[in-house]
Amino acid sequence: MTVRPPGFGRTGADRREKARDLLVETALGLFAERGYIGVRVEDIAKAAGISRATFYKYFSEREEILAELFARLLGRDPVPPPEGSVEETPERIERLLVGTAERMLRDEVLARFVYTLPIRHAALLGEGARPPALDTVEGMLAEASAAGVVRSDVPSALLAAHVGRAYEAAMRDWAEGRSDDAPAQVRLLLDLAFRGISGG
Repeated sequence: MTVRPPGFGRTGADRREKARDLLVETALGLFAERGYIGVRVEDIAKAAGISRATFYKYFSEREEILAELFARLLGRDPVPPPEGSVEETPERIERLLVGTAERMLRDEVLARFVYTLPIRHAALLGEGARPPALDTVEGMLAEASAAGVVRSDVPSALLAAHVGRAYEAAMRDWAEGRSDDAPAQVRLLLDLAFRGISGG
């Protein structure tokens, strides 16, 4: 017989949320220890002290937990652009993305797990695999392109993808131990990216 932790098998949205949180936190611990591929639903259920059937009351598959972890780290809500003029777009983008990195580092275990995944599972997660701040960057670059601050001969979506890849590479460098300071690595790689998209 499986002993259930407090909150499991009871009704109520609050208890359900606590049970989901317990499963997500348990899964994160296992993923960080064994890697995503090395953890099965059975492993998560056992470590949480529940049955596999009970797991499926809260999540239909392991990938739902992965999606929840991404949402917790990357955020779900749109991010407003930092204050400043269109001429300051590169500096504003740097402030935005360094701030995003600093926020992510508040949960270092989660950030390291997400950025060391060999595949970010974008096919499973769709837009959930991309920080909302990068949507803001795309809008800022469209405005800057129209004003001639950044290259106007390249679509702003492509400019944003270039900046986004620099951000993602910086976070992976930190997560995989090639950099001790994620915000500094973000600044460095963004500087290199901005040199490739500057207008004029």
